Amino acid sequence: MAEVHLLSRSFDQAGAERLTIVLEQVLAANNADLGPRWPQIRALGGSPRQLSRDLEQEIDRVAVASGSSAPEIKTLRSSLHRLADTFSRLGSFAEAYPS
Repeated sequence: MAEVHLLSRSFDQAGAERLTIVLEQVLAANNADLGPRWPQIRALGGSPRQLSRDLEQEIDRVAVASGSSAPEIKTLRSSLHRLADTFSRLGSFAEAYPS
């Protein structure tokens, strides 16, 4: 039987990275029981990718609006770009989920 993992309402970078790692491991396991949920997983793969694109646009908009180059702003932007990249990877893995 397939395991069901609920997503929390506050989906942060650590949660996205954990989910991505688990999905990578499942996809790498040749004998894993993926259950009958592949159509839904593939269909929902676009959601994290869209979230990534939206986040990238907002990061750019905030950077231009703030006009600040303070170290803490650069650190925040870097963290947000990593989060956007993690969402994009998660979406890619979900869209490639095997049938």
